[in-house]
Amino acid sequence: MTEGWERSSDRQMAESQLSELQNARVLLEEAKSLSRNLAYHRRARLEARIGDALDEVDRQIQELRAYRG
Repeated sequence: MTEGWERSSDRQMAESQLSELQNARVLLEEAKSLSRNLAYHRRARLEARIGDALDEVDRQIQELRAYRG
C-alpha cells in the first residue's frame, strides 16, 4: 500500500518539476529575445549563456519525461 502512495508522490513531484522546467524554458526564451537589443558583444555572451541554460533545461525535461515513462 505504501509503495503505491510513494510512486504516486514521485510521479506528482516529477510532474511539478517538469512544469517548473517548462516555465523556466519559456522565461529563458523571452530573455533570449530581449537580449537582441543589447550591443553585439554583450548580446553574444548573453545568448551563449542562455543557450547553455536552455540546453540544460531541455536535458532535464527529457530525463523527467523518460522517468514518467
